[in-house]
Amino acid sequence: MSDLAVHSQDRNAIEQLIYCYSDAVTRADYAQMATVFAEDAVWESPILEMHFETAREFIDFQADGSSALDVLIQTASNPVIEVLADDRATARTNIREIIRGTSTNDGPYGPTGTAINVDQYGVYFDEISKFAELWKFTRRTFVPILIAQGTIAGDIVTTRPITRLV
Repeated sequence: MSDLAVHSQDRNAIEQLIYCYSDAVTRADYAQMATVFAEDAVWESPILEMHFETAREFIDFQADGSSALDVLIQTASNPVIEVLADDRATARTNIREIIRGTSTNDGPYGPTGTAINVDQYGVYFDEISKFAELWKFTRRTFVPILIAQGTIAGDIVTTRPITRLV
């Protein structure tokens, strides 16, 4: 197989990795979220004053921090992927996230108990490596661009975690 074809397959796999993460965030599927990170992956957002040294630390924060959210929808778009080597790549992805509910831990939107109603846009800057033929995030840096407070309106008709309704 040509290098071009291999890199095309790698780009497709990395794009699916990005979408798999956003899907896990939206559905509150923390088991799925764990599959997209290397164990020692770093997640950070310096602007939001957030930094996690391991995937487990970040996933636990996500699970605890979103337990009282009515809605958290993350949409990833326009990933730009650069395959640097057979086992290393970088990506930039535009992100929109709408969040509404109550904060269950101290964070960028206020202390525990704060009502959260946020529509935010930003960019993920990712470092990604291949482990046993699977691409995983080794570092995710989220850079918010716009945070609009108090803008999410509407009725919640499905509660988190979101699963297929039968």
